[in-house]
Amino acid sequence: MFSKRIILLLVPGALASPMLSETAPFLEQRQNSCPNVHVFGARETTTPQGFGSAGTVVNMIVAANTGATKEEIVYPAAGGNNYSSSVRAGVLAVTNQVSTFATKCPQAQIVLVGYSQGAQIMDDAMCGGVDVNEQITNTTSLISATVAAQVKAIIWMGDPRHTPGAPYNVGNSTAAGFAPRPSGQICTAFANIIQSYCDAADPFCSNGNDAAVHQGYGREYGSQALTFVNSKLTSAGNSSVTTLSTSSTSSTLAQAVISHGTRAQTVGGWYAKYLLTFCLILSIAL
Repeated sequence: MFSKRIILLLVPGALASPMLSETAPFLEQRQNSCPNVHVFGARETTTPQGFGSAGTVVNMIVAANTGATKEEIVYPAAGGNNYSSSVRAGVLAVTNQVSTFATKCPQAQIVLVGYSQGAQIMDDAMCGGVDVNEQITNTTSLISATVAAQVKAIIWMGDPRHTPGAPYNVGNSTAAGFAPRPSGQICTAFANIIQSYCDAADPFCSNGNDAAVHQGYGREYGSQALTFVNSKLTSAGNSSVTTLSTSSTSSTLAQAVISHGTRAQTVGGWYAKYLLTFCLILSIAL
């Protein structure tokens, strides 16, 4: 009777230790997998940290692509005398954040959404080019070709760098913004994945005088921007690695429990054999 109690007390330890020590980290790793779609959003001038007006389109993209994630660009978004330094800081922030994420998740599809100054910093980070007003003289992109290859779609709304005649322009503006690209420095390298929205009445990306127009692009062109972005994402963008990992969690646990006898040989076989030998010896002795 005593020997049976010993066996019953020891066997649960044999069942729990090998399986849980191996399964828990595995599940954690699966649940922390990278998304297939990750959206960066950069806000407009003087807006508190967050997505600002870029959030309208950012949220639409995330909602339309299961498991997609989003990330705000962290930069000053300052105006007035601090505008130039804010843009320079923003360009570096875009470069660093996008590059860091791309390195961590090299298979993910990246989407950039910038609004006003937020569009300008993404414009400069991706396309380079002299930005005289902001004291930027670098003519090449700060984002490497490897990282840029992961960027599948770019949305700019009210971009001060708006330049008439660019192939990616959308809207009725035919005038330049207050910080247009120099002649010959249109962002041709990424022209097929950019949509830059600007209407004539906008005082920042064009020469208008209606600030309300500048703030209304999400409402006016949000659906159009979403359609464009989705057309650039591969079919994998409709489901995420994270979602797949979550759905497989229950089956992974079930398999671990059902096939524990087999797993004990591969994961903790030595431990199970040790206990079995000990129990047999103890039974004989008693």
